Amino acid sequence: MSDSPLTTAHRLLVEAIDALSAATDAATDDDLLSVLTLCEGTSRRLDRLTVSTVATLERRGTFAERGYKSTPAALGDLLGWERFEARQRVVAAEQVFPRVSLDGAALPAKLPATAAVFTAGHTGLRHVAVIARVLASPAAERLAPEVWAGAEAQLAEKAAVYTPSELQTWGTALVEALDEDGPEPTTVHPRRSTNYTWSGTAASPAAR
Repeated sequence: MSDSPLTTAHRLLVEAIDALSAATDAATDDDLLSVLTLCEGTSRRLDRLTVSTVATLERRGTFAERGYKSTPAALGDLLGWERFEARQRVVAAEQVFPRVSLDGAALPAKLPATAAVFTAGHTGLRHVAVIARVLASPAAERLAPEVWAGAEAQLAEKAAVYTPSELQTWGTALVEALDEDGPEPTTVHPRRSTNYTWSGTAASPAAR
């Protein structure tokens, strides 16, 4: 009897991680730096898969059917996550994946530009949380829809080169400037950041 696709995927994932771990035994310094890059890229891919799965389960109402009043509570019981960890995944699921309205109509992601860079692996979960928080601020809520959408696109672009804390600072200044119809904020600082791109299953650094 053949394995199910999920069983096969799990076996291959474990084998790949074991092989990567074994490859570090006699690795050079450059090799070890590449391992860090690959692990970060793989982690982001797994985060995306986790968030996508949470979004699907929410759309299906799976947790509610099993008696849970909230998805974070369900994830805490299932995976042993702290509430903030569970909430971070739920927020991302609500923001960067398609939704379903109360009448069953399909709705696009709330943050489409952020969804694009998150799916591509250029940002992490904390970046998504920052963008969602900045765009839910009182100043952002006063923006016209087209201005709000433009701010979201700019935040998504900057997420590829800024750390989450830098993005929070820059994004807050951007929204406040747009709320006052003032000049956009300047760059946080001229740091060159390392972004992650994927080729197949490997991650490689690409200077921004």
